[in-house]
Amino acid sequence: MDQEKTGALSGLRHFGLTDFQLYKEALAQVNRICWHQYFPYLYFRYGDLLISEIDGSVCLFYKQNRANRDPKLYLYFLPMPMNENVLKLCLERVRTFNNTKRAVIYRVDEQDIEKLEHLGTDVKTFPLEREYVYDPKNYHSLSGTKKHKIRQDVARIRGMDGVEVRAFEEGDVKGCIALMDEWAVIQQNKYEGRVAPRGFARRCVRNSTLFEKKDLFGLVVLIDGTIRSVGFAGEIRPGLANLFITYSDHRYYGLNRFLFYHLMLQLDTYELVNYAGASTPGLEFAKESLRPVLKHGSYRVHVIK
Repeated sequence: MDQEKTGALSGLRHFGLTDFQLYKEALAQVNRICWHQYFPYLYFRYGDLLISEIDGSVCLFYKQNRANRDPKLYLYFLPMPMNENVLKLCLERVRTFNNTKRAVIYRVDEQDIEKLEHLGTDVKTFPLEREYVYDPKNYHSLSGTKKHKIRQDVARIRGMDGVEVRAFEEGDVKGCIALMDEWAVIQQNKYEGRVAPRGFARRCVRNSTLFEKKDLFGLVVLIDGTIRSVGFAGEIRPGLANLFITYSDHRYYGLNRFLFYHLMLQLDTYELVNYAGASTPGLEFAKESLRPVLKHGSYRVHVIK
C-alpha cells in the first residue's frame, strides 16, 4: 500500500468488541432506524471495519479488500452524532485513499438524506432496500381481522404435540447449525444457484454469548425434542431493537410466524423492531403478513466533489 493510502488511514483503528460501549453511546444520540447499524451484525458480518473519533463524533469506515484490485474505502454511516465539518473530513479521507473525486457513504437512512443537501457538491442516491419495522406492543393481543393469519398460525403450532419454546443455550449450537443447513437444502429448489446460511448468521449462533442478553438473545422452538426454529434479536439503541436472525423448518407451516410472535413478546419494551428487508417475493409476502407499522428506506450515497 503506497504512502498516500497509508496516510489516509491514519488515526483509524480496527472496529471490535472494545468499541461496543463507545459505539452504543454514539448511536443513542441519533434516531436512525436502519438495521445495519446493529452492533452484533457489524461485528459478525465484517472483519475490515475501521473506527475513529473526530470532534466528539464517532465515524465508521469500511475498507473493502478486493481480489487482484486495490482495496476501496467507504464511509459506512454518517458521523454519530452528525457533524457537517466532520462529515467533510471523512469524505476527504475516502477520496484520498481511493484517489478519486467520488466518495461513497455505504448506508444512509432515508431521513438523513436531506442532511447531505448542504454539502455544495453533487450528491447521487441509490436505494438499497425497504426495511420492515414493527411495533412489538401490537402483538400483546392477536385479535382483529388484520392479525388473523398470525393468530391462526400461533394457534396451529401451539396445538401440536411436543412443542417447546425456550431460551437459546450454548448446547443448542449444533442443532441450530443443522437446522440452518437443512433449511438451505429445502430452499435451494426455490431459487437459482446454491442457497446457504449467511456466514454472519453462523457466527452469531456460535458466538452469541459474547454479548449481554439485552444486546443479543436467542429463542429456539423444539418439536419432539428437535430444534425446528431459531431466532436472535437485541437492542440497536434505546427504543429500537433488531430482529436479527430467524430460521425455521418450512415443513411446519406457520412456524416462522410463531417464532416471530414469541420474539416480539420478548421485545415489547421497545417502541420499534426492525426486521430488515425482503430479498425475495416470498419473504416480502411473509413480512407484509406480519403487519409492519412502516417500511423504512436505506440508501447508498455518492458524493462527487
